[in-house]
Amino acid sequence: MEARRIWTAEELERMSPNDRDAIVRAGFETDLTKVSPELLERARHKIEAHIAANESTPTTDR
Repeated sequence: MEARRIWTAEELERMSPNDRDAIVRAGFETDLTKVSPELLERARHKIEAHIAANESTPTTDR
């Protein structure tokens, strides 16, 4: 994973909303091959725990 620039609050406040939005969106990684296996494993465990905790909970939005 490559190092990314860290922006200060002052720098972000001087930017337009569109520029700030672009910086936030650039920080999202959608290629899972670029994500560390440790992070993926932690996410998998959290998702599985969430599913297990909510499996028997009825939903009204289906």
